[in-house]
Amino acid sequence: MKKFELFPTPVAEFDFTNHPDIPILLNYINSLQVPNHPLVENGVSSHSKSNVLFHSNLINLRNDFQKCVDYYSKDLKIVDSYISFSWFNKMDNKGKTLIHHHGASVISSAFYPLLEENTCNLVFKSPLYTAINFIPTTPNPTNHYQPDFIMPIKQNHLYLFPGWLEHYTEENRGGKRVVVSFNTKFY
Repeated sequence: MKKFELFPTPVAEFDFTNHPDIPILLNYINSLQVPNHPLVENGVSSHSKSNVLFHSNLINLRNDFQKCVDYYSKDLKIVDSYISFSWFNKMDNKGKTLIHHHGASVISSAFYPLLEENTCNLVFKSPLYTAINFIPTTPNPTNHYQPDFIMPIKQNHLYLFPGWLEHYTEENRGGKRVVVSFNTKFY
């Protein structure tokens, strides 16, 4: 038998644990008053208010994120893109983010500068979930039948993924959770 693994969806993880701009980022986020957002239940979002990574004190962090975007693009052999827009979401216990994708964004992201204990993970929806019309004989025998993938996120880690990939969070059963996201456009 010859087997082909078709249509992989690449998600990359980068560790920024020791980045000196993370305290600056958190101070900036905490200084802003931001509204509710329809995709964030029991939380707030700067999506309509602030392009957070374009703050003058965060240029080094943005440039380092851009290096990750460049690496991801080169690894996947896709046309280079640049960070075009960024925002943050904050949620407490019982908060969640509803399922969505980032539309025309080439590469999208999730960076977690603050994850208190037992916060919820990022969940990716399989792009094939609407087409699966058979039932496996055993529970989750392979990832071919998995409709969702729970990404075990880590504090100060950046995750890059295609902008078309649907994602969400389950209900947060832990403490405070802050995510900074960005979208990219082609040069």
